[in-house]
Amino acid sequence: MGDEIYDAIVVGAGPGGAACAGLLAKRGMKTLLLDKNDRPGGKTLTVSRGGFTYELWPVTANPVRNSQYEAVIGELGLEVELVPPSPESVTLYRGPSGEYAPYQLPGPVPLTQEESEEFGRFFADVTSMTPEQIDALDEVTFHEFISRYRIPQSLYSFFAMFANIAFLVPVDLVSASEAVKTWRDFMQGGATGYFKGGFGRLAEGCAEAVKRNGGDVRLRTRVERISIEDGQVRGVVTDQGAFHAPIVVSNAGIQPTVLKLVGEEHFDKGYVNCVKDLVPSMALIGTRYFLSKPVMEHPIYMTFSDDSYWNSERYLKAKAGWVPEEGFIHVVTPSVYDPSLAPAGKQCVLGSIMSPSDPEMKNTQAWWDKLDEMMAKLWPEFPQHIEHKEHYSAADVSAVARDHVLPGQGGECIGLAQVVGQCGRHKPSAKAPLRGLFYVGCDAGGYGCGTHQAVDSALKVAHIVLQYHQMHQVV
Repeated sequence: MGDEIYDAIVVGAGPGGAACAGLLAKRGMKTLLLDKNDRPGGKTLTVSRGGFTYELWPVTANPVRNSQYEAVIGELGLEVELVPPSPESVTLYRGPSGEYAPYQLPGPVPLTQEESEEFGRFFADVTSMTPEQIDALDEVTFHEFISRYRIPQSLYSFFAMFANIAFLVPVDLVSASEAVKTWRDFMQGGATGYFKGGFGRLAEGCAEAVKRNGGDVRLRTRVERISIEDGQVRGVVTDQGAFHAPIVVSNAGIQPTVLKLVGEEHFDKGYVNCVKDLVPSMALIGTRYFLSKPVMEHPIYMTFSDDSYWNSERYLKAKAGWVPEEGFIHVVTPSVYDPSLAPAGKQCVLGSIMSPSDPEMKNTQAWWDKLDEMMAKLWPEFPQHIEHKEHYSAADVSAVARDHVLPGQGGECIGLAQVVGQCGRHKPSAKAPLRGLFYVGCDAGGYGCGTHQAVDSALKVAHIVLQYHQMHQVV
């Protein structure tokens, strides 16, 4: 084991890490993919238990068409099918009437002529922006951008909800450049897709591509340390032994990589401080409901109102222990996408509500109770068909994926928050200031919504790593 030398080792088999490893192997590098779990997938890990197949929390693919998922699937020749939502997803809005009802743009209330003109101006501006104009929005929050248009509150609330669910970030912190690019993707390519057989099939297929192209995959292998000598990567030390390579690509998150796997003593103090200062996304807390009867007709439900979307004020209150009176919830039912994922006549429903990302959060039961309350309010027959349920929180997300290395962080849904100061030209570099060390996933290199950002990063980082490898082969 210890004598084998690889061209590159990829730490972590989430969508970004697995896709990057598959691409490196396909492009000729001898690649080793490592993961602490018993299967690839990271935060999209898919399990099969009791006749059900499901993710541990809600996961979807956005956009569905003309996406980086398709690019990776095509290059690696994966037998993975990305399916659009059918029947379509449902967004529910609680307006002045106090009742939730299906929402479609521009909203349930007829717009005045001025509001219609502003709504049209907003869409015309968003769809016609050049890449340079979008890049100029890196330092503008999405709240500031939307507020340039005199649209009604219900429309503002919808776009605030979009920022929340796409980025797990308060609307007044998310970068407008990320929001505009991603919204355009949604409009052009559709949203809320899923992979047949479970979302984890994407990472599993990429891992299979590593082996098919001469690489190795080792699961149940926890990386304890990335070895550094004289500022150069030498490989990794794991609980299963040491592995050697001049290149390590970490999908473990930039903060766990720098502060734990490598150690801050190997970096300049200024770089370490910058890494510590990076802000995570919010988390999802929720419940896996196992039902004796199919209650959910649609694969995705999202709910919002004029007072349930998240801004920074509400987020700070939640961090201090407040639980909202009415939460913004997100629900995915995998077997509506693919009926083979549940026994006949049953459903597994993945319910979630946004929360702080602290794995040590103390009031988790209050959040679970709030989700139960919301589910019963929206679907009155739901509680009577629950056979059993499993809770999850930021602590569970951290245990599966990102190690808890800083106070209040580790359980984030996505990774680094796509906020002003961390997006576009301010995004952390995929190349660390150590020879041979790179980052991949939602912390470096990509843009977009969740898993799409991770896969976009994989494509970009694989290109950078291959160039680095080829240059050092020549020199």
